Amino acid sequence: MAAAIFALAGTLLGVLGTLAVNLSQSRREDVRAHRDGVRLACADFTAAITRMRTLAMELRNKHPSAEQMKLMHEAHREARVYYERLRLTATSLAVQRAGRYVLRYAYGLLRQMEGKSLREDEKIAGPLKLLHDSLMTLYAETRRELGIPGADDIYREPDEWVGEIYPDTWTSPTA
Repeated sequence: MAAAIFALAGTLLGVLGTLAVNLSQSRREDVRAHRDGVRLACADFTAAITRMRTLAMELRNKHPSAEQMKLMHEAHREARVYYERLRLTATSLAVQRAGRYVLRYAYGLLRQMEGKSLREDEKIAGPLKLLHDSLMTLYAETRRELGIPGADDIYREPDEWVGEIYPDTWTSPTA
């Protein structure tokens, strides 16, 4: 009888040990899947934003054509979709907030390319610089959520490399 109890206890311990290992592995896989999802959502989002920023930089001080504005609008719509995916994936409010500011200033850049007036918060630094600053915040917050050591250690391009867009030299596309 004692042997049967020891056998049952041994079996029970073996089953519980296996269950604990499986739960631990499952948890690690969930964390890895979450991190991959956040990383991919952020990468897709910033890729669309970068397309907008690059196009704006290429067109600096030049009046954009209808085709170029169409590309800006497409990139902005794409960025909006990726931002929503980032909101659904990221658990950190700081990541979500930083992403929203990136989207705001990317839209400000689009408005500026259209010859529209700057919003109040964009008048001092301009949407391009604010977009640049917001991207740095998004990168740091995303890296923090992903558990990357030194999350704030991100190279920031000097402001003079970022430059400005001067649409006042353009004729309004609607004029």
